[in-house]
Amino acid sequence: MLKKKTLLAAAVIALMVWPCLAGSVEGLPLHVKKITDNVIRIWAGDYISSTAVSAVATQKGIVVIDTTDIPKLDQAFRKVIEKEFGRNDFKYLINTHGHGDHTKGNGVYSDCQIIAHESVVEMMKENFNDIPRLIEWYNGDIQRLNDEIASGKLTDEQKKAANERLIIDTLSGEFMKSSPKPVFPTKTFKDKLVLDCGDTTFELYQAGGTHTQSDIFILVPQQGVLFTGDMMADKWLTDTPGCLATFAVRSGTVTDYPVLMKNWKSLIDRKNEITHYIPGHWNGELSFEGFENRFNYAAALLEDVKALADSGGNLSQFVAAYSLKNKFPHLVDSPGITRQGHSMSIYHLYTIYSGKISVIDALQRLFADNNFTAGLGKLGEDILKAKDKYFYVEADINGFAYFLLQQQKQVDDAVKLFELNAQLHPASWNVYDSLAEAYYVKGDKKKALSLYKKSLELNPQNENGKKFIAQIENEIK
Repeated sequence: MLKKKTLLAAAVIALMVWPCLAGSVEGLPLHVKKITDNVIRIWAGDYISSTAVSAVATQKGIVVIDTTDIPKLDQAFRKVIEKEFGRNDFKYLINTHGHGDHTKGNGVYSDCQIIAHESVVEMMKENFNDIPRLIEWYNGDIQRLNDEIASGKLTDEQKKAANERLIIDTLSGEFMKSSPKPVFPTKTFKDKLVLDCGDTTFELYQAGGTHTQSDIFILVPQQGVLFTGDMMADKWLTDTPGCLATFAVRSGTVTDYPVLMKNWKSLIDRKNEITHYIPGHWNGELSFEGFENRFNYAAALLEDVKALADSGGNLSQFVAAYSLKNKFPHLVDSPGITRQGHSMSIYHLYTIYSGKISVIDALQRLFADNNFTAGLGKLGEDILKAKDKYFYVEADINGFAYFLLQQQKQVDDAVKLFELNAQLHPASWNVYDSLAEAYYVKGDKKKALSLYKKSLELNPQNENGKKFIAQIENEIK
């Protein structure tokens, strides 16, 4: 659904998007936006956060930036590019990173040299190996969308958005059921690559470490354009931000980050050469201010979390003090900057700088692998035997246990996880209060009562504990 915060904002959006309407493709509105005389951007849909394919006309041929995950769309986009430029001498395809919604259409440009970061090949292999699971997911989502549309409960705009999503899911499912084979990059690079296209130069820089390890920046100085892939955006034109939803320093290694920051800073220093910052999805916009703010944020995280790990400081205390509100107030409510993403960044960096294993990551993997009930006991034993191998934050484990208790209704698993948290934080009144609540939900009121009393011993001001002690004692009577 399009945001309409003010009439002015709506007018600006209309001027930017709707004049680009250029017909339709596979039942979706087709948009073509002219960035400069030699650069265009193409996408399908008004509501879905689809990949925007860009093309640059050069003296030595046409260079395309990214594909979608639906070759039918890319075939149509290629014809649009030919028509817009009045030529068909395609020279290069550049993938900004390895996700399927930027690479699965590579086969449409198999007559070109396909260029990407060296880690894209492995990501593509993983994507294609995941196709059976994705087919199952799309089948379920198609059924869900059909049910929602048939319910009659959607507004007109919600129905339009659902119909667009239904078309995309159907096309994606058809492609994946066709037993496709990946079309890999034919040329890869590690840190930097320069393409000389006569009147136009493409400077490709490794930018992995936030969105994926395979991300790159693509600077085209003669056109004043910087392509940033799915790394960031500071404005969204719809309520579905897609891959730009979270900015987090979460996917790199110790060796990736110095290269990322060096390349990023070099582009900030060349701001006078850049007029357009182009994200990978059409409904994301990026400004120089947003580009620089996220650099400064990442630089601070890298420095401060490394200092914490090197000093052996208290992670829980660091996390409590290092909130967005306390440390980066100007980024609060900024697109993609969320509490969850902020925590992910801290924990990821602490993992690579300390060499320790994140307990919350291990719990999430067990849950994602449908192995939580069987695996929690073994994980708990390992943590208690070798605490120095792991790092954990009381509030995060508590939050995950509440997720199991309240949303998943896995009461026994929640009890076990609360108990583990109590063993890890025996001086915390709150973990006993939470464990007491879990036993109460389980039906063991006597155990719950004793735990609430334990919590109250540690914190006589625990009003929640006082209330439940009185309630349980009355129920037992």
